[in-house]
Amino acid sequence: MYLYDLYRGKDYRISPTLDRIEKAVSYLSIKPSYVSLQVGGTNGKGSTCAFSESLLRNHGYRVGWFVSPHLFDEKERWRVNGRKISQEELSLYVKELKPIFERFDLTYFEACTLLALRYFEDQKVDFAVFEVGMGGRWDATKVCEPEVCVITNIERDHTRWLGSDCESRAVEKLGIYRRGKPLVLCSMRFPLYPKALELCDHSDLHVAGIDFFSNGYVKGRQTYLQFYQDEKVRYEDIPLGLWGRWQVDNASLALRAVSLLIELKESRVREALKNTYWEGRMEIVREDPLLILDGAHNPDAVKRIVRDIKGHIENITPLFTALKDKEWELSLPYLRELSYRIYLTPIRHHRCEDMEKVYAKAKELGFKEVILLNSSEDVLELKENILVLGSLYLVGEVKEVLELGKVG
Repeated sequence: MYLYDLYRGKDYRISPTLDRIEKAVSYLSIKPSYVSLQVGGTNGKGSTCAFSESLLRNHGYRVGWFVSPHLFDEKERWRVNGRKISQEELSLYVKELKPIFERFDLTYFEACTLLALRYFEDQKVDFAVFEVGMGGRWDATKVCEPEVCVITNIERDHTRWLGSDCESRAVEKLGIYRRGKPLVLCSMRFPLYPKALELCDHSDLHVAGIDFFSNGYVKGRQTYLQFYQDEKVRYEDIPLGLWGRWQVDNASLALRAVSLLIELKESRVREALKNTYWEGRMEIVREDPLLILDGAHNPDAVKRIVRDIKGHIENITPLFTALKDKEWELSLPYLRELSYRIYLTPIRHHRCEDMEKVYAKAKELGFKEVILLNSSEDVLELKENILVLGSLYLVGEVKEVLELGKVG
């Protein structure tokens, strides 16, 4: 397939410009009739999108959802009302748009974004949820012209392109902001909130801890949300479909953002949040022994997972992989808090780190047992509780194994 070749071949470009995608959109005269919601940030983008999509859909709207990255099926990137684009549809769109991709020399992500704009328009969606690929200021999804933007948080990731200091990353993330349109922020934490006050109109800001409030707790395998916005919007003990204390923050951001687009009904809010599903986010794919998949790939995400698991799941061993452009060395100490043993595996990706290098670092950090697997398929031979993390690509490989029916 052309898009696959574009990605796997010469084209893993990260280019700080909107010139190509804007020219392509203008050339095609794409002017979406639907309303867009754009979600950026370091961690929690996908989960916040999932909650937002579920809220809109459960209120009776037709909703498009542009996802990044996909796990193992490229069609995952384009969804309408929860249904992935079909292979036949995708092939037709690629055939139609290929001359445009080539005319404007679009990157893989730009091509995917352009396809989403056209597909959602043809599908006559009411709303579309767009997940930012990286950063914000130069991200191709900016062309969706969102009515509401959300930023989940600012953590260490993509430092090569977004900057090694927090303030630089905050400026990049805040690049999705459109003056005169609401911007929903995760909290008053430095540096995001001060930078937002500096760069944005204050009347556009909707900030957790100021304009809306949330709390929550985890009880066994269930997470609950408490949310307060005003006297009309107040919810108690809403069960969430996604596990983990950090999902409380993601769900509250989605609630606030969607409330700026539509009038919420409590019964539908409860149904939507309870039934939200998002692959590869603390996803339990086997019970005995436990096999949990999560796409955490940066130190802050790993830290959050370890914090929650330590309080609720005993005797679980991490199965970890690493990408060359991630700060995986900073994730390993948190995993050491979880277990004295760690499994490492390479993945089928050109950015996969040398596992011998990761092995040496794990030994240096004091893991008593460091076991290097031949491939992700070896997870099937592990007869203990396992937490798979380090990359969404690893999650995709493991899910591919499961899809092939290799696990009973």
